[in-house]
Amino acid sequence: MLRSLQRIFLRRVISPSLLLVAFFLMCAILFLTRNEDSDAMCLKNRQLQSASKMDEFKTFIPDHDGCNDKDGSAKDNTKNADKNFEQDTNCSKLYKEIDALRKKLAMYERLNKFMELDSLASKYGSKLRQNILIISDSASGSSLLGELLNQHPNIFYLFEPLESLDYYRDNRPESVYDAMVTHLLNSIFHCNFLELSYFTDFLSYQYSALRHRLSSRAISSPPLCPENLNTPHFSIRKCAPLRPQSASAICRLHKHTVVKTIRMQSIHKLSYLMDNTGPVDYSLKVIHLVRDPRAVINVRVLHSSHENWTIKSVRDHAQSLCRDMLRNIKYAVSAPAWLQGRYTLLRYEDLATNPHQIAEQLYQFVGVGIAQNVRLWIDRTLREGFVPPSPVKSIYRRLSYSAQNLTDSVTKWRAHVPYSIVRLIETECYEVMNLLGYKIVEDEDELRTVSFPLTD
Repeated sequence: MLRSLQRIFLRRVISPSLLLVAFFLMCAILFLTRNEDSDAMCLKNRQLQSASKMDEFKTFIPDHDGCNDKDGSAKDNTKNADKNFEQDTNCSKLYKEIDALRKKLAMYERLNKFMELDSLASKYGSKLRQNILIISDSASGSSLLGELLNQHPNIFYLFEPLESLDYYRDNRPESVYDAMVTHLLNSIFHCNFLELSYFTDFLSYQYSALRHRLSSRAISSPPLCPENLNTPHFSIRKCAPLRPQSASAICRLHKHTVVKTIRMQSIHKLSYLMDNTGPVDYSLKVIHLVRDPRAVINVRVLHSSHENWTIKSVRDHAQSLCRDMLRNIKYAVSAPAWLQGRYTLLRYEDLATNPHQIAEQLYQFVGVGIAQNVRLWIDRTLREGFVPPSPVKSIYRRLSYSAQNLTDSVTKWRAHVPYSIVRLIETECYEVMNLLGYKIVEDEDELRTVSFPLTD
């Protein structure tokens, strides 16, 4: 009777499944504890694989000497041949693991060096964004050069943004104005207009800023501005107001930024935009456009509707123009560290006579692939002329460059500028003209012979 109760109790309390689990558990315990050395080695391998820092990674790699000692003692001990054979096998595996880990460590060290630039870029921003600053003097063809870059679909172009600071230039100390210029340009190149509400208001509400707004494809294309700009009574009010947030977003939609200005009188002040002690989060290239001083004075003074020129006014303009040109060029030629590889000098005469070749070279210099529509725009400009929107043309009376007068713009001044005025300008500008490769005319006949080039 008692045995029957025991059998019933065992069947109900200890089921066969529990017995099976207990059996496998005991087997696992025996298997895991049979070789403590193997378990320690496996643990060390797991630690090696999970090490996240290189210094920790190095500390986990043991030397070969421990295995060599064990191997030598194993050879001297003939009583434990089986154990020595197993130890030799383990040491051989350990050698291979250590060599593999060291090779992996060396690879990570080399990779870390390659990744240093990327890590700096992740800290300071990507340098893939190319920003271009066009600096020039008035009447030097900078609008044509700016439009050449404005035609690229990936470029965010701004026409003369420093004009929004003209009040501060005339009514604040030079140091204050320079700081405002640096802040404006730096913010534009970072696509951060949140602190530039005065500039977006300038583009949105100032009637004098119509040219600035319409000269930029990015901020004048529909739906921001009407598609048809050729209306006789076009007003800047027909364009949607530009907010700092929207300007920042539009800028970021483009891969590169171009700013054109004739208000940067001193190249050395651009050093404020460069970080010569560490990386910056954008790459800035400077294109310095110059033109024959005789042609510039012709447009600025002789054909200016704002003043009646005199010998004195011509001399004063020539001295001021050529003094600034010479100072900037000498500074650039000295090749300061922050400017090396970031600056190029371009003559307007070369751009006007060889626009395709110069365009290819410029786009290569700034690190942006030239787009097909840029080439098409050059062809159209040579064929039909460089014609701005009619409101801009009517307000500012801009010169329209056609296929013929684009080339003629290089030599047109030679037909009507008095020879005495040419000699006066050459006297004041001899040094900078010689430096830039502009020839001095010997007599009036040479001046009027337009087939005789005045550039080296």
